[in-house]
Amino acid sequence: MTNNPFSKPRVAVVGGGHLGRIHAKLLATNPDCDLICVADPDANSRQLVSSQLGLATVADYQSLAGLVDGVVIATPTFLHHEVGMWCLNNGIHCFIEKPIATNSTEAKQLVDQANAKGLTLQIGHVERFNPVWTAAKRTIDSHAIRYIEATREGCYTGRSTDIGIVLDLMIHDIDLVLSIVPSSVERVSAFGWTVLGQHEDMAVAQLVFRNGTMAQLRASRVSESMNRCMQIGCDTELTRIDFAQGTVTRTRPHDDVLEGKRLADKLPPMERAKVKDVLFSEWLHKTEDKPAAANAIAMEHDEWLQAIRYGRDVTVPGIMGAQALKTAEQIIDALSTSRSGAFVIPAADRFAA
Repeated sequence: MTNNPFSKPRVAVVGGGHLGRIHAKLLATNPDCDLICVADPDANSRQLVSSQLGLATVADYQSLAGLVDGVVIATPTFLHHEVGMWCLNNGIHCFIEKPIATNSTEAKQLVDQANAKGLTLQIGHVERFNPVWTAAKRTIDSHAIRYIEATREGCYTGRSTDIGIVLDLMIHDIDLVLSIVPSSVERVSAFGWTVLGQHEDMAVAQLVFRNGTMAQLRASRVSESMNRCMQIGCDTELTRIDFAQGTVTRTRPHDDVLEGKRLADKLPPMERAKVKDVLFSEWLHKTEDKPAAANAIAMEHDEWLQAIRYGRDVTVPGIMGAQALKTAEQIIDALSTSRSGAFVIPAADRFAA
């Protein structure tokens, strides 16, 4: 079924792991679709789905042919291309968790096939639906952005070990930055460590855009605490987004300060020393917004289901997922040029076409 407003889409989830079960639980209670089953070749995963969610399961995703209109693909990343191409070839709309695939060649094949078949291909860059991101974007002039700094780090979870931290966590911020900076990436540099396995566990990357905007991204899964923040520096305002706390803080100078009519470094020493006590009252204006919480994954689902049913556009189509992956590849390739110790990863040959 494609673009039929008179019937609810029949959907399935491929992948019964941690994230797949989250998708399945939400879709099972979504009134705008019929969740048929969860597919996973692992018997233990199917047992968890059955016992925790009470949902039907199958071992082989290819048994879904003719039974579903759409599939959420929440498998390990290396299977995204295989499962996605099979679904698209069989006329099934796809929601693929980020990253879209393991390399740009696979991503292009998925995008081209979705376009050729006239099917929806949505990528699960969930932070685009986070209420703090949408609230922050409303007041940011994208053409005034000069600098972005993003940190996304936490402790090792044992999940997504088939990929490194760039594709696991940093790609969230890569997608957000690419979506708000109205320019193309001109230069990439990066540094990273591999500590616990075969892939990088910490990485810092710098992106320089053609229009001069600079973005500094840091991601880690070997940090003692969770930190998910982004600062966006514009011509006259600094916006800080705390994804973990759900807050947006905006700071801008008072008009006379902005216009240069008051200069702290021109004050007498005694008065200059007191500036710190009144910095955020007499010199800078700071506001904090805490948007109402919402389930961003459920919002993704709603948009995807509307696209299947009515042919509407989605916020993160396949082409945007492919663009984020291309930049992630550039970062991973750049890691090899910064090697300075035993822990720094070599060039990632898994991205070879």
